[in-house]
Amino acid sequence: MIKFFKKLFSFPFRKISRNAKRTNLGPERNRKHVGKSLFFLAIALFTIFIFRFVWLITVNHVGDTNLKVMATSNYESTINVPATRGTIYDRNGTPIAVDSSTYTIFVVLDKSQKDANGNKLYADSAEFSKIEDFLNKNLGIDRTLIDSQLHSKLKQVQFGSKGSNISLQKMQALRKSADDEKLVGIGFSEQGSRSYPLGNFASQFIGIARPDDSTTSQTLKGDMGLEKAFNSILSGKNGVETYQKDILGRPIPGTTKVIKPVKNGQDVYTTLSAPLQQTLETRMDAAVQDTGAQTLEATLVDAHTGEILATSQRPTYTPTTINTAEKQKNFTWNSLLSQSAFEPGSVMKTFLMASALDSNKVDLNATYQRKLQVYDATINDWDVTENKSYTLPEVVNYAQGFAMSSNIGMSRIEMNMGNSLWDSYLNKFKFGLKTRAGLDGEVPGSLPSANLVSQIQSAFGQGIAVTPIQLIRGWTAIAGNGTMLEPHIVNKIYDPNTKTTLQSEKEIIGHPVSNASVTKVRDLMVDVNTDPVYGTSYSTTGDPDENISPGPLFMVNGQPAAVKTGTAQIASTTGGYMDGSQDYLYSAVVMYPPKNPDFIFYMNVKIPSEPWTLKYIARVANPLLTQAESKKSELNTVDNTDKAGKVTLSDYKGADPGETSDSLRRTVLNPVIVGSGTKITAQSIAAGEKVSANTRVLLLTDDKNQSMPDMYDWSKDEVEQLAKWYDLKVTYEGSGNHVQTQSIGAVTSAKKGQSLTVKMGT
Repeated sequence: MIKFFKKLFSFPFRKISRNAKRTNLGPERNRKHVGKSLFFLAIALFTIFIFRFVWLITVNHVGDTNLKVMATSNYESTINVPATRGTIYDRNGTPIAVDSSTYTIFVVLDKSQKDANGNKLYADSAEFSKIEDFLNKNLGIDRTLIDSQLHSKLKQVQFGSKGSNISLQKMQALRKSADDEKLVGIGFSEQGSRSYPLGNFASQFIGIARPDDSTTSQTLKGDMGLEKAFNSILSGKNGVETYQKDILGRPIPGTTKVIKPVKNGQDVYTTLSAPLQQTLETRMDAAVQDTGAQTLEATLVDAHTGEILATSQRPTYTPTTINTAEKQKNFTWNSLLSQSAFEPGSVMKTFLMASALDSNKVDLNATYQRKLQVYDATINDWDVTENKSYTLPEVVNYAQGFAMSSNIGMSRIEMNMGNSLWDSYLNKFKFGLKTRAGLDGEVPGSLPSANLVSQIQSAFGQGIAVTPIQLIRGWTAIAGNGTMLEPHIVNKIYDPNTKTTLQSEKEIIGHPVSNASVTKVRDLMVDVNTDPVYGTSYSTTGDPDENISPGPLFMVNGQPAAVKTGTAQIASTTGGYMDGSQDYLYSAVVMYPPKNPDFIFYMNVKIPSEPWTLKYIARVANPLLTQAESKKSELNTVDNTDKAGKVTLSDYKGADPGETSDSLRRTVLNPVIVGSGTKITAQSIAAGEKVSANTRVLLLTDDKNQSMPDMYDWSKDEVEQLAKWYDLKVTYEGSGNHVQTQSIGAVTSAKKGQSLTVKMGT
């Protein structure tokens, strides 16, 4: 290029010189020739510059450099605007999980770091001992780690977990202390984090959110519990903005332009009640000390709505102990409410008795001999197992057998029902199926095997695996006159972007047994608590230390509650059952008031180290239920001032029915899986439709057996949709808008062309 311009500029002058010599022109003529030559040279150069200028404007590149991007970066910046993660609240707006900031302490070692006046901004080696003392004293960081970091070749160093996750208040105190000691080079970097201000508060149920390492932005991601299950709802979507800047790189006011608007995460209001949850946590702490048990789990439910008002477990963790939580013996990150299945023991007898009464397979006044041999298995009642002899009468009636928790009595009832009938009721109560309440990692449990002994043992809660949330689902039918509700964990979801709310309502999912049958079961549960001879929760001695007289152990406002106790053998890892003197899962379900229960409480205690007594559970249940009764009106208050939101349905064809059901329930819809197939083949409401909260959405699966759902409370349109899918001929009886009974029973198979009679009511 240089040679080209050299020739270009020298060419006219050489030509002028030659012409002058050849023509021997005078000075004036020579000046004219020179002027012409310079004129044409200027025109040529101008043309070249114009061409290059147009080229640069058109192409915007010089080599690999994008000129447009470079120019824009000089006066304009583009930034990502992080979305605010939604807050998790209790039902009344008390914050449980909120966005916050934490800080990491660092020390600058780069000696080139100086301010405009030449003052050091790095830590000098002469000050290392003082910095070591400072970090060890204020943060407990190991001196060996500090020393190795300060003498590394890095330009800036950090100090592990103890130098991270520092709160704002702690950071401000450390900064002041460092300034007071005139320590140079110490700084703090800010990170987005999640704060849990209530401390020990349903920790495994709520879960945690941590920084998402897969992104460069400071985005939080749910790691466990509700934080993980509702992550897509809580997290929102980041935005993009541009702003113009001055010559010093400072933003110019009024020049910000939104390229992509930020969409903040939605707020999740759980069904938990902060006062009740805090009481439960306090009582659980005492129960751990009393029992020395390996694990404990307890849950309180609103019997009228299925809402979980409080739930807790031990061992657990708090925000300050989370890093050492795994050091606790028997600790698990899993929520024992839904992520751990077990054999429940005698609390299962509530379902056996309700099923037998519903199917007229038991006479409560009939008597039986408390001896039973089933094939090669001998079934004993607890008094014989514990004392090697009968401490209660050998002959009792079935009502007394329920009160004393007789395994033999319940086994005889199951044998009278037959395995097939009992199995159909287990399916009606939806055991072996996840609740699909929207929780993460829920396990399904398992029904008893086809082995006849296992079928009989399931009548008293052995040989069947359940979760507490499944038991609670079934007990809503016992408490609710036969109407079963889906347990709910969300009270409402608020979208700050649209200022709309999805408000949850109770969700009816079936009617497995009659009102008459469960009314009688609750009466029998009162006998468990009040019968001085047979009642397993009746204390004949009272408790002198607590000034408690002999009588029912479970009392609320001076009145006895409906109770069923349980003692379950625990499966051994080497086969069979554990055989230690206290190697049992002890439990109780409590309903109050018995006639029309407002609340259901369930608690289990696994392998206590102290001699077992039901008083340990009563000390948790009684004050909690008493407090819940006092707050009943407050719990039933619903705020309808917010604008109601809508949910847009997607196309679910080909999707997994269970995962889809969980997803829909997290958006406060009521999905119903039709059939037991593995893929969705059709949906009752088309994709793209916008529906209100609590709308029932039927999801047809590829089940060739055409298993009938429980249609209790369905609308006529929903019945018609099912009839179309299954090719059924429907006849309606009665008036009203909701299904009361169906001629083809739930969990049975329907044949194409079969007649279906549906009774409608209110």
